[in-house]
Amino acid sequence: MPMTNPLAAEPPALRMSDASQDEAYQQAVQWHGRDLARFVAGYERDAAKRQELLQEVHVALWQSFASFRGQCSVRTWVYRVAHNVGATHIQRSLRKADRQYLTLEEIESLPGDDTGIESTERRIDLARLFGLIHRLQPLDREVMLLYLEDLDAAGIGDITGLSARNVATKVHRIKKLLAAQMNGPEAQP
Repeated sequence: MPMTNPLAAEPPALRMSDASQDEAYQQAVQWHGRDLARFVAGYERDAAKRQELLQEVHVALWQSFASFRGQCSVRTWVYRVAHNVGATHIQRSLRKADRQYLTLEEIESLPGDDTGIESTERRIDLARLFGLIHRLQPLDREVMLLYLEDLDAAGIGDITGLSARNVATKVHRIKKLLAAQMNGPEAQP
């Protein structure tokens, strides 16, 4: 089924009475499948594990449409399911490996990049940015990944369980720290 408007942010209202679980899932993936793949990349660096995680998200999303009642937008529902699967993935990873996540204060104290690589304000080294995001504590990482998916503070709060004000504060602080790390020591106050 082709999309009617590829630039629209949300499909027409999805009512489970009109759509089967399979149809609801297919419509959600049609509208948000690329976003899910990008979102999952923020949870897992390893390509094979990332593909497995994406499959887990798709299974959970399909299963979730059995209980979807339209009390939130499909987009929020999709991200909420992806967030829950991603959080579970991180918890499992923590049990398997003894990784060291950094607090916001520790990220702030990391040395900046002063290699003199030519760049403009519009050109950001995404690999380095995601490397820094991957080092954030899980909740901070999730908030930032949802922000990068263009969700507002209220939407992120709905997904993570944080207040919109707390989300806005976290996003502001993380953006400031990431910008300082990306721009090097000369940009730090």
